[in-house]
Amino acid sequence: MNIKRRAKFKTCPRCGMKTIESAPTCEECGLVFERLNFATNKDAKRKIKRGDREYILRTRKLPSDVKYWKLLLLVIFTGLMGGHNYYVGRYLRGAFFSILFVITILCCVLNSWIMAYYPQWMELIGALVIGPFGLVWLYDVTLVIIKKFRVPIAIDLEKQDFDEVIKEK
Repeated sequence: MNIKRRAKFKTCPRCGMKTIESAPTCEECGLVFERLNFATNKDAKRKIKRGDREYILRTRKLPSDVKYWKLLLLVIFTGLMGGHNYYVGRYLRGAFFSILFVITILCCVLNSWIMAYYPQWMELIGALVIGPFGLVWLYDVTLVIIKKFRVPIAIDLEKQDFDEVIKEK
């Protein structure tokens, strides 16, 4: 009985190239995969706020400072307001969710006025704003549940003490 073994692959978060799971570095861009274990979301948030996006990567593997259960609760209960995006440092996406949430609340509050004077607008608002907004939220909930939600992390490629940390292991 001849059984073929399939090689397992992982995707480099920097360049997107697939490499063998046991490879220490990416063949395309040279990223040392061991550095991903020391990368944090806290550093990424700091760099995003400063506008320094050079060493920001988005990865599906949650860093040590982002808790899965907290992210899951945030996406379920505050996801429509963008809470999960603010938690991981995706501020523009969080602002987009917040603006759409405010528009949705205004449409609910002003529903009777809109229906009385502009009934054709209600269908347009529902079709263009509220429908896709709910679908994007459900998409984010699904990504978090199946652990495919991308979280920004910061890698400092010029850090000199990284080699010393590897030698200590």
